[in-house]
Amino acid sequence: MVRVALIALFVLVAATVAAWRFDVLPNPFAREPAPPPVPALLAALASDDEAAVASALEAGADLAVLDGEGRPPLHVAAMRGLSDAAGALIGAGADVQWAAADGTTALLLALRHAPDARLPLLLLNAGADPTVVDAQGEGIMAYANANPALRQGGLASRLRELAEADFVRGWPSGYVPPVPDATISSRASHWPNAWRAYRNGTHEGFDFYDGAVSGTTSITYGTPIVSVADGVVVRADHDYREMDQATYDAIIAEANRVMSTPEEILDQLRGRQVWIEHAGGFVTRYAHLSDIPDGVTEGAPVAQGQVIGLTGNSGTIDGVEGTENDPHPHVEIWRGSTYLGQGLEPAEIFALAGQVFGQRALPPRWGP
Repeated sequence: MVRVALIALFVLVAATVAAWRFDVLPNPFAREPAPPPVPALLAALASDDEAAVASALEAGADLAVLDGEGRPPLHVAAMRGLSDAAGALIGAGADVQWAAADGTTALLLALRHAPDARLPLLLLNAGADPTVVDAQGEGIMAYANANPALRQGGLASRLRELAEADFVRGWPSGYVPPVPDATISSRASHWPNAWRAYRNGTHEGFDFYDGAVSGTTSITYGTPIVSVADGVVVRADHDYREMDQATYDAIIAEANRVMSTPEEILDQLRGRQVWIEHAGGFVTRYAHLSDIPDGVTEGAPVAQGQVIGLTGNSGTIDGVEGTENDPHPHVEIWRGSTYLGQGLEPAEIFALAGQVFGQRALPPRWGP
């Protein structure tokens, strides 16, 4: 009898140990597993250490890693109001449109938690969709109104515009016009995608001609041109020299011969230029400049509204002839190899200009 009892006990113990080993039964003697290590990028964000964020990104941190609440690094930066970190994350390729399980995006979180307009504006400039709503149906105005720092001011008025309009994904919002207190031209022939017969090609930007724009600014030779958004200068033609008449005639003849405008010719016709890269990878090009401030150099950061050039006519026939006639800012917005307005009808370009520059940048009426 004792022998049978011992055998039964042995079998019971062996079975119990096996059940513990294969997790069939909880093991009361097992140590609690150590929590998984927090990724360096999330740890840096949790401690508001923006220098450590930069280091983690340089080391190739995963931009899609989720924290304990199921949020990626850009959402964490938005909730903590970390503008510089958010800018670095966007620059590294973080998805500004990604929505959490509750429907919130980085823009919604920034509007609720940011201490000022800087971070929400950065996200708008990067192309974040302002028409999204969370799982409760609340959108940008509900989130902004819940934040005392954002209920009033210029950003609030732009948010109201964006909340009530269709949004074209793939393009930014929150930009300012390159000529302060001026609208875009009332003539569609001054907009992107307009035909330029003299060189057999399409226009790729917005021209701001005095008399064709509304507003208080008179556009003359030397009128300041500002950066439409924060960014970094990627080109500044300080050493530009105007073409002579023979060169101008030759490139126009070549454009007519090939029945198009090759990029190298178009670049010459833009004259003196400044190019600026903005959040989301968008690039603005400012052409026909007469001069560029000394501090606007390749690699230099610029702020929205900062003067980056002066109106001129470089690259045009008037500039080639040495006059100051017909000066006008020419501004293009690029996403990769596509310019804003490419292949669109004038009405579509007009609406898209309102998204990008704001409704106040639109003339009261427009025509050909």
